[in-house]
Amino acid sequence: MMNRRQLKAQQQEATIAALGECYRRLKEAGISAKDLTQDGFQLMFKSAYKNVSL
Repeated sequence: MMNRRQLKAQQQEATIAALGECYRRLKEAGISAKDLTQDGFQLMFKSAYKNVSL
């Protein structure tokens, strides 16, 4: 698990934006985070983080 104190301000903003994007995707798909495995959420988070940090 990430510790927010270890993240730089820019990384914190990108992480928050990526989480928002994850939940937007879940809402659009009509599923909840509980429906995903941990690995599934990690993959989605990596994709979202990549998109928001470009």
